[in-house]
Amino acid sequence: MPENLLTGILALVVCALLVYALLRARLHVRRLEALQRIGPLTLAGGDTANQLARDIHEGWAEVFQQIIYSANDIFWETDAEHRYKRVLYRTPAPDRADFDAHIGHLPWELPSVGVTQAAWDAHRESMEKHEPLHEFVVGRIDRNGALRYHCINGVPVYSPGGAFVGYRGACRDYTAIRQTQVQLEIRDAVTRILAGATRLSDALPAILEAICQPLGWRYGARWMRDARNNTLVCGETWTAPEAQPMAEASRARRFAISQHGVISRALTTQAVASIADVAQEPGFLRREAAQASGLHAAFAFPVVVQGDVVCVLEFLGPHRQQADDLITSLAQSIGNQIALFWLRREAEARLTYAATHDALTGLRNRLAFNAELERAIARARRNHWRLGLMFIDLDGFKLVNDRLGHHAGDTLLIEIAKRLKNNLRSSDTLARMGGDEFVVLLEQTGTDGEIAEVAYKLLGMINEPYEAFGGDAPVSASIGIAIYPVDAQDQQNLLAHADAAMYRAKASSGSRVVFYRPPADAVPSHNRGQDVSAAINAAEQATPATLPPGEPD
Repeated sequence: MPENLLTGILALVVCALLVYALLRARLHVRRLEALQRIGPLTLAGGDTANQLARDIHEGWAEVFQQIIYSANDIFWETDAEHRYKRVLYRTPAPDRADFDAHIGHLPWELPSVGVTQAAWDAHRESMEKHEPLHEFVVGRIDRNGALRYHCINGVPVYSPGGAFVGYRGACRDYTAIRQTQVQLEIRDAVTRILAGATRLSDALPAILEAICQPLGWRYGARWMRDARNNTLVCGETWTAPEAQPMAEASRARRFAISQHGVISRALTTQAVASIADVAQEPGFLRREAAQASGLHAAFAFPVVVQGDVVCVLEFLGPHRQQADDLITSLAQSIGNQIALFWLRREAEARLTYAATHDALTGLRNRLAFNAELERAIARARRNHWRLGLMFIDLDGFKLVNDRLGHHAGDTLLIEIAKRLKNNLRSSDTLARMGGDEFVVLLEQTGTDGEIAEVAYKLLGMINEPYEAFGGDAPVSASIGIAIYPVDAQDQQNLLAHADAAMYRAKASSGSRVVFYRPPADAVPSHNRGQDVSAAINAAEQATPATLPPGEPD
C-alpha cells in the first residue's frame, strides 16, 4: 500500500475520532446546561449538579425514573412550537380523555381556571426562552364538569445536534392541595373585607369579586326576598367587563320566587343549588343575557342567620361546571362569615338604637336630638336657611298619672308621639326630651306665620279625643318656639330660648303657642314682637274654632 494512501487513511480516522469526541462533548455540555437550568441542585454533603449528573450516569438513573414515575400521573411532550404532541399516563385516569384533547394545542390557548393572563404571558415567555418549567399550577374543567388542578414540570429537549425540539414533562393531580389553598385565600379575603366594613351592602361587591376571581367566575350578585309581594330582587353585583349584559338583566327585573329555579332552590332548601349549563335550562329566565355574556354554569347558596335566609348569593362562570366539595365548603364558610357579620351589626344597631331612642315612644331621645340639632344648625348656616324649634309640654299630664296610673300615662305618651309623627314632614325631626316634653325641629322653614300654623296644627291634634280614654282629651299642650338665626345661632341657646317660650305659654293658662322674645333691654331695633303677634293671629284665624284661643304674648 503506498505510503501516501496509508497516511491519508490515518488522517481520516483521526478526523472522524475528533468529530465524534466533539459531538459527545457538545452533547454532554447540553445535558449539563439543562441540569443547571433546573436550578442549583445539591446533594447531601454539598455535591453540585455536576456530581449529580455523574451519579445519575453511574446508577441513579433507574432510581430517578422510579421516583418521577411514582410522583406524577401524566407525562407529556410538545413539539418545537410548544404544541402538545403526545400524552402518556401512569395509570388509567378519569381525566384521560381531557388530556388527549390537548394534543395539537398550545397550553395557553386551552380553557383554564385560576391562571391570570399575566401568568400565562410569563409562562409563554419562559417556554420561548427554553427555560425549565417548575411547579406551574393550572386548573381546568374536565369532561364531567369537575374543576381539577394539575402541577406541571418540564424541561427543554434538544436533538443530538443541539437543536431545540420541544418540551418533555410530567404533571400530578394537585386538586386537593389547590382547593384548600383557594378556600383559605377566599376566606382570608372575606375576613379582611368584613373587618373594614360598616354595612354589608358596602362590602358585598368586594366579597363577590374575592369569590369569583380565584374560581374563574365572571358574575356575582346578592338576591333578597321582598316579602311584600314574594319576589326576588337583585342587590349588589360584581361582574367582569364581558358579563355586563348579565348584570343589567339581573338589576332590571324582579322574579317570582317560584319562577327562578337556582335561586329559589337555594332559598327554600337552604343549601347549594347549581345548573351545569344555563343554556340547556329553559327555566333560567336570563338565559339570553347569560349567553351574551359567555356564561354557562350557575351556582347559588343561601346566607342563613338564626334559621332564616337573609339573602342568596348567585355566581355564574364561563365553563360548564358542576358543584363540587370546594363549592359546597365555600358556601358554608362564606355563609357563616356573613351571618356572623350580620349578627354583629344587628347587635350594634340595637345598642345604638337603645342609646339614641326613647324606649317608650321610639322617638329620638335628648342625646340624639341635641346631636341632630347641631348638625341642622351647621346645614342652615352653610345654606342660609331658617330653622324653627318647637318645645312642647303637655298640660294636665300629671293628673293623668295621679288619677289613672302610670300605665295610662304611658299609653297617652305613645299615642301623642304617633300623632305628632304622622303630622310632620319626613324632613322634620321629632324627639322626646323626657317626661311629658317633646321637641320638633323644622328645617328650611318659611315665615313665622307658617311656623305658627304648624304649631297650632299640632296643638289641635293633641287636643283631639282619645279612644283609650273614652273619647275624652285629658291633656292639652303649651308650645314655645325659637327661630335660627333670629333668636339664637347655636344649639344650646336655641333650645334654652324655645324652653323659655314654652314656660311663658304655660304661665298664661296653657294651651298656647308663644314665640321667644328677648328681654326688654335686648330687643333689636326692629319690632319683632309685632311680627310674631301678627303671625300667631293669622294662625289662630286659620285654626278650627274648637281650638283654645291663643293670644300674642
